[in-house]
Amino acid sequence: MFSPICNENLNITASETGGNTGSCGQLTDYLEKENQKLGKKELWFDQGRDDIGPDQVKTGIDQNVAKLKKAEAKFYLINISPSGKELDHIGNDPQKLKAFAREVMKEYAENFNKGLSEQDIKYYGKIEYNRYYTHEDPEVKQGIRKRGQAKEGQQMHAQLIVSRKTADNGRLISPMTNHRGSNAGHSQKFGQFDRLDFTERCEKAFDRTFGYERELTETFQYRKVMLNGTAMQRADMIVADRNHQAKQAKEQTQAFEQNKGEKKDLAQQPEIKPRQEQKKRGFGFGM
Repeated sequence: MFSPICNENLNITASETGGNTGSCGQLTDYLEKENQKLGKKELWFDQGRDDIGPDQVKTGIDQNVAKLKKAEAKFYLINISPSGKELDHIGNDPQKLKAFAREVMKEYAENFNKGLSEQDIKYYGKIEYNRYYTHEDPEVKQGIRKRGQAKEGQQMHAQLIVSRKTADNGRLISPMTNHRGSNAGHSQKFGQFDRLDFTERCEKAFDRTFGYERELTETFQYRKVMLNGTAMQRADMIVADRNHQAKQAKEQTQAFEQNKGEKKDLAQQPEIKPRQEQKKRGFGFGM
């Protein structure tokens, strides 16, 4: 058993359908269900293609398991769930979410510190547009919503099935490793993977890719401190947020005053009357 890597926007787990030691077929079929509900055919994507069918996903992952034992993990599931503000910023555009997913996989490859690139990672991703209420949701327990009913608001997210082996079926890599280089033998075999650093790097990748100006309270660093930090660290973070808000308010006020001053200057400028047309004289040749 392992603990999933989780925060509001990014998590890595074994599977939404149970284990990950066998075929990915059950998970792939599960992720195809939204196509049936919406009556559409949303294809899968990888680092370079957008036209991959579910059968190719199953074959690609299930055949990339050289030397893995029966009880060993064969794949992982990465869920990329931008916030409502982030989705608004990218216009709720599925192509932009795919672009971000590809940036996430660049960070994923680099985070192992084994000289890997995104081309070394075998994965298949799928965009989903809705989330559905389950029996675990409070709204279902209270009878406010029904199980299987679509949740309100923008719910677009990406699900990525990622192979445990590199794309050449050669090296074994695991995002669940807890080693960061202290055990040379383990790091050589499994790679290093700093899960907290990965989450933070993905956040910065989103901001860099789309020019997103993130509020302090939206950052992973803020959430981490408020959840696990000391009382002093939390207090410092609250003060930093207040100072940030005060700075923003001041900048907005200055911008408003500057804009108002410019409008006033324009209003006070004397009206410039258009010249009367000179009498035509045969374009200068006289009459």
